[in-house]
Amino acid sequence: MMSIDSNEELITYEYPLNERIRTLLRLDFLFERAEFGINGDSEWHARTAVDALLDIIDLLTRSDVRAELQKELERQRTTLSKLSGMQTVLEQADSISQALNQAPRGLTAMIRNNAFLTAISQRAGVLGGTCAFDLPGYHLWLQSPTTERQALLKEWLSGFEPIYQGAALVLRLLRNSAESADEVAANGSYNAKLDPATALQMLRVRLDCTHQCFPEISGSRHFCTIRFLRQPSQGERPQQVAEDIPFTLERCVIQSH
Repeated sequence: MMSIDSNEELITYEYPLNERIRTLLRLDFLFERAEFGINGDSEWHARTAVDALLDIIDLLTRSDVRAELQKELERQRTTLSKLSGMQTVLEQADSISQALNQAPRGLTAMIRNNAFLTAISQRAGVLGGTCAFDLPGYHLWLQSPTTERQALLKEWLSGFEPIYQGAALVLRLLRNSAESADEVAANGSYNAKLDPATALQMLRVRLDCTHQCFPEISGSRHFCTIRFLRQPSQGERPQQVAEDIPFTLERCVIQSH
């Protein structure tokens, strides 16, 4: 995931080091996209929200995200309980874990039995399949008053609130735990060994926008490789830069010391 630091001319690129964090980053992206669509007032905002919602549903039905999220919250809670000044965060983790335990298994009935969303989902796999002549009922709903659309979208999304809050908390704790180091990629390339005993969960690369290049990151618990690429134009293949690129590498893991 990429984000821009509003206070500096920096872009942050994130790279997950395990499947659990990879899924949470994708969910976080989809929830943000849904929120953006819900807060807009045009037909295209509503379409963005519905598309994101359908992707969330698809992602949640393909894997047991709730169980993985509960495991991660418990793991982080165990670590944080050994640190001082973490009572508020521990209470948030406990509250979210309780909400996840109490929530019905699988999709809520409001989503599972929703013929309207099912019809859109079935047509979404066809190129241009959600246009007006394919789904006239959807087209009609998109012309309804903005407040009505927003209220319904918020109601649908509310069924995923514990997962939304849990993913956001886990990622926030990981990002805040980052250990930063200033590095230089010689001729656009950087390699480093990682301590497998530390069980890093995510890497973050912070890069000055003025370099006009982006990192291609690969790695595991044992090592990471970062190549900085530049795209001469949007129609050409990216190429590795020839100059040295200074950047900040953040290693994210919550430790009890």
